[in-house]
Amino acid sequence: MLPILYHYDASPFAELVRAAFGVKGIAWGSVMVPNILPKPDQTRLTGSYARTPMVQVGADIYCDTGAILPALEALGGRSLYPAPLGPLHRMIASWANGPQFLAHVGAAMGAMPADAMGEGFIKDRQARFGMDLGQLGKSAPHLTGQAMVASAWLSDTLADGRAFIGGDAPGAGDLALYSNLWFVAAVPFAADTAAAMLARPHVADWYARLAGFGHGDRQELTADAALAHASAAPLPVSGGVDAPFAAGMMVGVAQEGNRDAPSVGRLLRCDAGGIVIARDVDGAGTVHVHFPRLGQVITPLPSREREGPAA
Repeated sequence: MLPILYHYDASPFAELVRAAFGVKGIAWGSVMVPNILPKPDQTRLTGSYARTPMVQVGADIYCDTGAILPALEALGGRSLYPAPLGPLHRMIASWANGPQFLAHVGAAMGAMPADAMGEGFIKDRQARFGMDLGQLGKSAPHLTGQAMVASAWLSDTLADGRAFIGGDAPGAGDLALYSNLWFVAAVPFAADTAAAMLARPHVADWYARLAGFGHGDRQELTADAALAHASAAPLPVSGGVDAPFAAGMMVGVAQEGNRDAPSVGRLLRCDAGGIVIARDVDGAGTVHVHFPRLGQVITPLPSREREGPAA
């Protein structure tokens, strides 16, 4: 079934997924969403999850790259977790998309004038994530230094002649590191910083090899056409529900560091492999919304509580 990416062009995490499509060499559907709220085409499926990107595969909705990449892995083709690193790619990606992502935000945006971001974007990020432009500017030298460490470590890793961090094949860890550097390189005000990162031995060649995979076969879709794909039955749920939660209970799932409302649904899975909730969507039926376990805040809700309106 065609995976459908909800994204906007400038999103670094969306670029990670687009690059993953390229590595796997698969076709995918593209639904463009705004870079600020509201995002009704996306949240009618997720409930309230409005971060970018989100991937839909039929009636299964995957939020966060931590859930998206394993879903793409299940589609077959070139592995995103190749040997010899295998699952270690997940740990590297978690570091790159966690503290290192925040460092790269500072490296990319710390010197950007406020008027270059747009008033709507600034208000959105302040309200949802508490972004403080003044503090970001003050922290930019420190954060840039932290991001430069990642480039130095990457350079050291590639020094023995390997093409990618695990050897001859690219994986999820490469994609996470790549998307961070792509973000810095995409901001004109950070051109000198991006050039310094790419100037580290072996880094520019590694970056070019990943970029060379492209984005796969992109097919533009309308949001209504994508919604029609959700009328299929969701996939069977694997895994279990760890204590103190119970299968079937109503829960809200929110993200650490995010002030958006939680996505509400019936809990089907909650273990180290991820979180799955079931939601009823007008015009589609029941969908399963998937999250990674890391970075999610789960709140039990009264069983009578119904899902709120989509954001």
